[in-house]
Amino acid sequence: MTRQSRSLAIGLIAAFAVSPLALRPSAQQAHRPAAAVAKNPEPNSRDLAPAPPESVGISSERLRRIDAAMARLVDDKQVAGLVTLLERHGKIVQFNAVGKLDVRKPDPVQKDSIFRIYSMTKPVTGVAMMMLYEEGKWRLDDPVARYIPEFARLKVYAGKNDDGSPKLEDAKRSMTMRELMTHTGGLGYVLNANNPVDKLILDANVLNARASLQDMITGLAKIPLLAQPGTRWSYSIGVDAQGYLVEKFSGQSFADFLRTRIFEPLGMKDTAFYVPKEKLSRFAQVHTGAGANLAVDENRPEATMPP
Repeated sequence: MTRQSRSLAIGLIAAFAVSPLALRPSAQQAHRPAAAVAKNPEPNSRDLAPAPPESVGISSERLRRIDAAMARLVDDKQVAGLVTLLERHGKIVQFNAVGKLDVRKPDPVQKDSIFRIYSMTKPVTGVAMMMLYEEGKWRLDDPVARYIPEFARLKVYAGKNDDGSPKLEDAKRSMTMRELMTHTGGLGYVLNANNPVDKLILDANVLNARASLQDMITGLAKIPLLAQPGTRWSYSIGVDAQGYLVEKFSGQSFADFLRTRIFEPLGMKDTAFYVPKEKLSRFAQVHTGAGANLAVDENRPEATMPP
């Protein structure tokens, strides 16, 4: 994964484990007169302040089932630890933490623990792109090659030659920004090593965690598309390319753009690509397996800023 695109944000994100039962009125509530049922509060009351569950139409008894269910997941070693939060009509009615940051250590998960958010970086990248769209920096039907010249003469994978080498053909046109944004540009990814294009991306280590976004684009331009632009949907490396475009359109690094234009204005003080050393005590490790096999995943990139 690239250092500043797919694996963003290690941030203070609560894991939303919400039981659908918690959103249904209890039997007693269901038979109350309509006037007694909580109504949506006025907009100025949407402050995310803690509130009694019944004040927004939630059953306290059923909310307790969430805490019990999450504790069972930890006790059964299905997960190491987690945070749950439930909000309705702008009020927080359930917020709890259970388990450990690292199964090898006693440190408990806290409500302000810091978790990697991985692919939730993608909607953040989409917000950044649409901010720049609103500023007139690009249009949906612009060819991507206008902004990434390395993509001007891409090849397309068309099967194998008799000797087993990839058979390539010229792309009929440049993918558009619309196609890049909707996974229809023909780009591959890294999810399936049996896919010949994905394997090329993996073998070339295009998503090198310590490489720059420019290095990623340079490497990606050497990899064929898996289909002609606009002919097929396939979950792709396109969001990583969007991170590079944020840099080109804004004149800032991707990390600086997200920090100054999104995270700081929204008060997201714990969201960044790396965890500062003074916050490492709040950082939750990624775990794999379950039961007796639950363990820290030693293959994850470092959380702290590299030298």
